[in-house]
Amino acid sequence: MIKRIAVTGGAGALGAAVVQRLRDRADVIVVTRRPDVVPQDREVRRADFDSIEPAAFAGADAVLVVSTDERDGRKKAAQHAAAFTAAAAAGVKHLVYTSLVGCDGPPDLLNAAHRDSEAALRGTGVPWTALRNNLYFEGLDERQATTGRYVSNHGTGAVSYVDRDRCAEVAAATLLGEARGVVEVHGPRAWDAVAVAELFGQRLGREVIPVLLDDQEYRDHLLGTGAPAALAEALVALGQAVRAGVYLSR
Repeated sequence: MIKRIAVTGGAGALGAAVVQRLRDRADVIVVTRRPDVVPQDREVRRADFDSIEPAAFAGADAVLVVSTDERDGRKKAAQHAAAFTAAAAAGVKHLVYTSLVGCDGPPDLLNAAHRDSEAALRGTGVPWTALRNNLYFEGLDERQATTGRYVSNHGTGAVSYVDRDRCAEVAAATLLGEARGVVEVHGPRAWDAVAVAELFGQRLGREVIPVLLDDQEYRDHLLGTGAPAALAEALVALGQAVRAGVYLSR
């Protein structure tokens, strides 16, 4: 029996990649604010998380709720909760959400919305899977390396960075299967600051030197480059989590 699967954010990079991997494997419903950019051979439903209704998910067996790009953490969590509630009311049998590795700890600027969203997910009473994706390779900021330096407070800590394609593969397989609870999604190897600097050097065709600062030095560096204080604190806490091994595959 072919599953009917609804994917939110289906016009975005991750959502579109999941939809592509479900092609010929499921009956896919693309849920998006931008139906005009979705290929015309797919079923598309216009919906906005700020006013989403059960009709967006009617007839779906499973739903993937892709985390929104909303920057306000409380609004972001409220958007996700609204989508979960609408999907549950529509009678879906499996809710899948793209969360973040380490979201049950600091830094709150990055994690609080995911933590609150997972709580809302569990509260629906619908079988669920939280795909805790690791930090994206695509999220590495290559711009600072143009100075010839890669500055961090990661010390000897490392991250099993994951790329978007890997996240899409895992999401598609999860939607086709049964609920799994919390699932961490990592890349195949660990990258410390030295390895990241080498990677940037290869991309830029020039030497990039890793500069390893302690927490206060890194905080001062970030503030000196114009970063808002809240962001600087979040990035310092992120580095502390890297040193603690939060982002390493187990």
